[in-house]
Amino acid sequence: MYKRRGLVALLVSFVMLTMIVINTGTAAALGSPSVKLPVSNLLPPTDIKIELPDPVLPVVSESISIKAIPLYRCWNGTVHWYTTNADERDSWLANGFSDEGITCYISPAPLPNTVPLYKCMLYNDMYYATSSAERDAVISKYGFSYIGIEGYAIPGSNTSYGDVNVNRWYHPESDHSDGWEWLSGEPFVSAADMDRHHFYQVDAANIPGYNYEGVVFRAWSSPKVLQKIKLTAPNGGEFLKAGDVQEIEWTSAVDGGEMNLYYAADGVAANGLIMIKEELPNNGSYDWTVPNKTSSNVVIQARWLYHDNETDAWAYANDTSDSRFSIAGSGILLPGIDPNLTILKVFPAAPTGLTVTPYLFTRLDLSWKDNSSNETGFTIERKSAGGVYAKIATVGANTTKYSDTSAQFGTAYYYRVKANGNFDSGYSNEAPGLLQKFAVMPDIDYNKLIPAAPTNLIAKTVPGDPKEVELSWQASTSDIDGYIIERKSGSEDWEMSSTVGADKTSLTESGLSTNQSYSYRVRAYNMFLNSKPSNEVVYTPKSSSGDSNTSPGGQVTLEFFIGQGAYNVNGVASAMDVSPIIKESRTLLPIRFVTEAIGANIQWFDTEKKVLINQGATTIELWIGKNQARINGQSVLIDPDNASVMPLIVNGRTMMPLRFIAENLGCEVEWVPEFSQIKIKYQGNKLDPQPEPPME
Repeated sequence: MYKRRGLVALLVSFVMLTMIVINTGTAAALGSPSVKLPVSNLLPPTDIKIELPDPVLPVVSESISIKAIPLYRCWNGTVHWYTTNADERDSWLANGFSDEGITCYISPAPLPNTVPLYKCMLYNDMYYATSSAERDAVISKYGFSYIGIEGYAIPGSNTSYGDVNVNRWYHPESDHSDGWEWLSGEPFVSAADMDRHHFYQVDAANIPGYNYEGVVFRAWSSPKVLQKIKLTAPNGGEFLKAGDVQEIEWTSAVDGGEMNLYYAADGVAANGLIMIKEELPNNGSYDWTVPNKTSSNVVIQARWLYHDNETDAWAYANDTSDSRFSIAGSGILLPGIDPNLTILKVFPAAPTGLTVTPYLFTRLDLSWKDNSSNETGFTIERKSAGGVYAKIATVGANTTKYSDTSAQFGTAYYYRVKANGNFDSGYSNEAPGLLQKFAVMPDIDYNKLIPAAPTNLIAKTVPGDPKEVELSWQASTSDIDGYIIERKSGSEDWEMSSTVGADKTSLTESGLSTNQSYSYRVRAYNMFLNSKPSNEVVYTPKSSSGDSNTSPGGQVTLEFFIGQGAYNVNGVASAMDVSPIIKESRTLLPIRFVTEAIGANIQWFDTEKKVLINQGATTIELWIGKNQARINGQSVLIDPDNASVMPLIVNGRTMMPLRFIAENLGCEVEWVPEFSQIKIKYQGNKLDPQPEPPME
């Protein structure tokens, strides 16, 4: 809140100011705005400014815009790393990385319709989250560390902004079934050798060895200007009179944000701007009542501000009149005193919100809030625990970040920052920082520390609620802290869906969708080590009889095509990730696409490489690579006419002999040779299967 000063205060201020020696200086030009920029701290036009003799104060830049900056990608033969900092990119290249050019261009500051790109790191893996919730999830679930905000992009769903989609892929750890298995029973991989990482690029082409995860965010394909303010009126040559109503007009490259308007009677010198109106809507115009001022050298400045609530960051752009205009004043003024000018602010406001964050085990990154509009720069000071503060660096005006690359490993530091000007501000808060070197893993047998996996996971229907499933399992034999329940739907990746304590061996999950298949598995964990997964179970919530995918009487009709990933359920097209094939003159296909459709439950036991199928009173057990199965406990040959017919694993999917499964689940099978088509009909409890026709 601004306070008016009386005559006594004015005279005291004048005496004090005449005792001050003003140093000549020029403000650092803003090449690009910081992520967080200061809000104007000007006084209202009825306050008083004491005119000081030359040397003049630093000049404020007359036009500042926001331009997209490059997101560089580098590759070291194992992982990809990304940065918007050219110096950081160059240091990577000097240490053996190769330059893969520019991934895309992002905004260095928050804009309306943008989201922050939170950079997270787990050993060699760089991951960008586009919300604080996603960032916190990868930190809590997978152990990532938060590095900081790389910049700002556009949500992938907002196609009205930006001009390119940025896609993401995941490369799992080599020789492991997924990127986290090194903590759950597989041979230990040192941090230096880990090659699991996330990969980002605009081109959405398939990449061998990577799992495609879709569009993550949108960005720009060139370093275009993202926000630019242009003053269009008054813009030079106008002759105005005190009391006139003049429309101030401007254009803005983006909507949203707020507009702050100022004028200067004698050019745009620091502290010479007088507030017209602040916190205006960015709607392109404002009616200004011309003040009682006489000058032929008047300009208008429009300052645009935008605040991002999630990151508490500011974006800033401005423009100043290209040419001067005139004001003819009237009335009586006190001699030597102009009531329209502001009191000179000698001391800049102290910065606040100082934080210190380690980055990639190489430096400590400082960030603070700039609370002044008249500083000429900032001084950064550091001390070790028990030591004395000393200056380590200075940075220019409007800068809110600094990277301390001289910090030593294992030394606890404390930092503080002050703003510089004609006189220096007070200090910011004190913030601690510690750079820790990555610990070298001891040469121990991690397999002895990994807990034993839970076993015998089963899934049961919850009576009265088709959207719930009751999971139960046999407890781990190790001393553990709890269990992690993992779930996936279809061919999606495994995700943690729930956790329970070590004393629990059952859980009910709700909110499932009918006619959608869910796969479950359970791991035991002890501190940071996870066990191998239990057997997998597949559960399909049964829909009501009125569901569109079931026929009257519970009949289901399925259509599969040799070599094609599309299949039909009661005429509705669906997709498989592995196509049916012919092997040993018999059809093999991922049998879960049949069991899901007819309501049978299927479970996978990894240690035995066994598949267990339950349908009513029928239980079928099959083993990978074995030509014998068990039906309700009785051992039988899968195909008495061909001993080579057996379950196989193809492209990571379990492929089962269709004829054998169909015969024992009460299905009718028809072969349509002209279309290489298999038709399967299931009619409730009708057990009248037809043999599968021989395949040529």
